[in-house]
Amino acid sequence: TGIQHISYTVSDINKAVEFFVDKLGLEATPTREVSGERVEKIIGFKDLHMKIANIITPDNGNVELIEYVKPKGTMLELATCNTGVAHLAFTVDDVEKTYQDMLTKGVKFVSPPQWASAGALRGWGICYFRGPDGITMEIMEAPKGVKLHPATGSPLA
Repeated sequence: TGIQHISYTVSDINKAVEFFVDKLGLEATPTREVSGERVEKIIGFKDLHMKIANIITPDNGNVELIEYVKPKGTMLELATCNTGVAHLAFTVDDVEKTYQDMLTKGVKFVSPPQWASAGALRGWGICYFRGPDGITMEIMEAPKGVKLHPATGSPLA
């Protein structure tokens, strides 16, 4: 019936929460520690111990951050061209202003905002940045005065 949450594994829950709260201005739940037979069965790891926090987005979305204390994972190459690597995109009212504000907070961007002049996202301002552990994220400004598909953001004819 809908997406309940999107989850990212991070190496340090405190640093990850700090990024989402201090640099992006989002709300976080308190971090909780999770272990025991029930989650071991759900996730499929024996002797599982995790730290979990949830980031609440402005539209009441839920981004779950998990630090695996046990078993400890390994760092993967998070280039967006690699199969299975995801990224998280946020809509903003003013991509240029948001970009400048985030730069002053030390956020590392791939490039300044780029504007799509053609294609499915014609009129959108878009730029990628890196979050905790190199997770790719994106800020996007929708074109003004254009009727957009509610799911894809593509202009409707």
